[in-house]
Amino acid sequence: MAHLIRDCLCVALGGAIGSLARYAIGIGAGLCLGKSFPWGTLIANVVGCFLMGIVVKVLLDLEAHSPEAITSGLRNQFALWHRGVAIGFLGGLTTFSTFGADTLRELTSGQIKIALANILANVTCSLIAVWCGMALMQAVD
Repeated sequence: MAHLIRDCLCVALGGAIGSLARYAIGIGAGLCLGKSFPWGTLIANVVGCFLMGIVVKVLLDLEAHSPEAITSGLRNQFALWHRGVAIGFLGGLTTFSTFGADTLRELTSGQIKIALANILANVTCSLIAVWCGMALMQAVD
């Protein structure tokens, strides 16, 4: 039961920080880049995907230990990276639900080119960012 409470607190704290980061990115992007395109959503998704690439690599490295080499310290690190960072922080930061709403808003207002550009930019840049995050972590190994 203590692990469940710890894990829930990790997810909640990470999610709160991620949500605040997403909010700040949205405000900053609107001020710096204008509001003619959903820049804040794109930036949050790309940054979140890049960070997810890093987290995935860290988790894969932690899982690569043989079962007898997995200490309680490694188990705790795995829980922190998985629950606190991947589920909590990155779940709060990335905004694919907002991406869907932004895209639908553009489509329903007749801005088909903006909607398609939003889809292409978010999907392409986010996939590239995950790959870059994983490549960065591979390079520092």
